[in-house]
Amino acid sequence: MMAIMKLGDVLRRIKGFSTPLGGMDWDVPLPQRAVANKVLVYLGDRRVLTTVRGIPEALHDAPQCIESVQKIRETLTQVLMEPDTGDELAGHLKMMRAACRKYLDQVDLNRISRWPHETRAVLVATVLGELRGALGIQIGIIAARYKLDVPDGLAAALSAPDADDDEPALR
Repeated sequence: MMAIMKLGDVLRRIKGFSTPLGGMDWDVPLPQRAVANKVLVYLGDRRVLTTVRGIPEALHDAPQCIESVQKIRETLTQVLMEPDTGDELAGHLKMMRAACRKYLDQVDLNRISRWPHETRAVLVATVLGELRGALGIQIGIIAARYKLDVPDGLAAALSAPDADDDEPALR
């Protein structure tokens, strides 16, 4: 009896090709994959990314969210200093770090403390959504590039598809 393999399984096993004129190899180095996995596991445990918050909760939880985003940014900086990070992964981590910096700049509680409560609440919730969207895109790219599973709680940070799409949400 002959076993039938799915196209995706076949493609995952192909690591390159060669011709008489030359060849190409695209296997991801194991150390970079390990570093990418460490990042996803770490982010999967950050409640700022995994906990759904409404507008009132976002403002109430803002100090904890700020602290969590600062820790994410510090951790990404540490990972970027590891020798096994690699240029491609480093580019994605730098984009994530820049999104964290943008969040911290926009949710400056001292600066917005004189704003009306509702305005502050909407700003904090909106900026949190932008952060989650920006990180979600990079998380998705990293997971696909390094063939990693996204931790269950972290899948919520990935951008949801349009309501028109027939594709199911990544959850």
